[in-house]
Amino acid sequence: MILVSVNRLVELLGAKKTVHIPKRPGEPDITMADVSKIRSALDWRAKVSIEDGVKIMLNNIDYWQEAPVWTPESIADAASVWFKCLAYESA
Repeated sequence: MILVSVNRLVELLGAKKTVHIPKRPGEPDITMADVSKIRSALDWRAKVSIEDGVKIMLNNIDYWQEAPVWTPESIADAASVWFKCLAYESA
């Protein structure tokens, strides 16, 4: 199993500075994508390593220049909407 932490991804992206924000209520300590079922059922294998994938993405970053950047404030706003939806009770 290949594990890639967010810190490793930040390193691959070449970040000079990082900002750590507090964990949101209900957010898990760790999540993992498990591809064992698709590997078993379809003999699937990743064709690109995380390192190569990040390089490809960075080489094509102009395609994503207009994408929004998340900030602690925008994350809090989005999370508040999400939590309102979770609390919704249908009639």
